[in-house]
Amino acid sequence: MAFMAQFGAGAHPGPDDLLEPFGALLLAACVGGLLVAILGQVVPRARRALRSRLARRRRFRAAANAEVRARAMMDELCPRGWRAQITLLRASKDSSGETSGLQRDWVLLDWTAFQDERSREAVVRRVWAPTISAALDLMVAGRRTDETLQHVEQDALADGASWPDS
Repeated sequence: MAFMAQFGAGAHPGPDDLLEPFGALLLAACVGGLLVAILGQVVPRARRALRSRLARRRRFRAAANAEVRARAMMDELCPRGWRAQITLLRASKDSSGETSGLQRDWVLLDWTAFQDERSREAVVRRVWAPTISAALDLMVAGRRTDETLQHVEQDALADGASWPDS
């Protein structure tokens, strides 16, 4: 009984003391409602911004990795050296707002494999692609195809075939 008297347990407020608890409850409900409304607007925007930043970083790293992979593969496939030039072509619009020529942005990649150390050109190719990464992948694929065809030709010549047939 002393515990209940000490903390006021069991004492009910009278009719004059009901306004303060009710006001505090109403204030807490209003603040909570405002907080939920504000967070409902802020949290999705913050999530979108974070996702956008992470996706941009992922794309940047993928592009950097594509370049490193392409350089390593071309160094392996072209032991006497190679050179590449990347040109970015933007879709152009004339004064009437219509596109002329290119309908979308393109990447033009010209690459050359050298025949010897004196920079005599053995292979010269041009690749068109929508992105730099795709152009680099096409360059490596084209060089692999050239290598494969060279091996097929060498094997055919070693077997005594007249290559190419005339």
